[in-house]
Amino acid sequence: MSRDAEAKVDPKTARLYDKRTFERNIKKGLITRKDYEKHMKGLEDVANKGVFGGPENDAADELDEAVAMADDDDMDDSDEPENDVSAPVDGTGNSHES
Repeated sequence: MSRDAEAKVDPKTARLYDKRTFERNIKKGLITRKDYEKHMKGLEDVANKGVFGGPENDAADELDEAVAMADDDDMDDSDEPENDVSAPVDGTGNSHES
């Protein structure tokens, strides 16, 4: 099916034959199994248009790198408390040292 033909397909009609819902639509009587099989036979074979090992793997690699960098950031001294925790602080920020 060309792009022109795909653009002319009614989205509501296309949903009737959706792989995830066609069984439900057959049970409801919206389409018949024969209609579904005819629709499937009329579809163009697009297996050769798939991309294997392309952008999906690159995105996963970038995510792994980002997680590794975040773990490295956690190891620095920025997590040390800035205030002296030995002196209690009241709600005003004043310490109770004598």
